[in-house]
Amino acid sequence: MKANEMFYQSVKKIVEQILVDKNVLRGDIHYGEVDEVISSSKLKVKLDGSDTPQKIPCNPDITFNIGDQVVVQFFNKNPKDKFVICRREVS
Repeated sequence: MKANEMFYQSVKKIVEQILVDKNVLRGDIHYGEVDEVISSSKLKVKLDGSDTPQKIPCNPDITFNIGDQVVVQFFNKNPKDKFVICRREVS
């Protein structure tokens, strides 16, 4: 394993553990694709393969682009209470 890959895997484990410790991953996790960037804090996302985009608030600290694969969290298992937390790494 290359040094870059080892570093990436180490950071990934740390971030995942922090998310678990802070109960960020307590709700349902869904995946989507950015259809439109409305503003730095709101996107239109095609959720779970749907053809109909939904307006969803997003993390304003991340620059999202049309076509980005994203992770959407439903809080308290409520599909009306959702948030785009990050881009999804697609391999």
